[in-house]
Amino acid sequence: MIKEEKMGGPYTKQQQETRRNQIFELHFEQGYSAVYIAKTLGVNRNTVNKDIEILYSEIRNDKSPNHKNQLDKQVIKLDYQKTRLQKELDKDISIKERLQIEKIISDADLRIAAFFVKLVTTRRHNSLG
Repeated sequence: MIKEEKMGGPYTKQQQETRRNQIFELHFEQGYSAVYIAKTLGVNRNTVNKDIEILYSEIRNDKSPNHKNQLDKQVIKLDYQKTRLQKELDKDISIKERLQIEKIISDADLRIAAFFVKLVTTRRHNSLG
């Protein structure tokens, strides 16, 4: 990730697109917070938050099929991971291993659920304003 020089706008369309792609990767794919992303990219936290809202809106409204496809792939990967881990639970393993696997499965479920909750709540919030 390239750290940008300035901490505020206005940004050109190309700068916005580049920044949003970086934010998409850092937030949606890697799970980083807006504060971390702002520090990493050298942009204002409010800019990052607004870009995240815009990205959620684009995904929800199918305005960004590339980002939606990437998210679909991530959800599928998490589902595959859960399936593999559930097969491990069928084996003769210790309680400690069983609890570790169950925690990983639970974390994957929570990540998927949190994403969909965020999509719904962002839609409600935007439709109220």
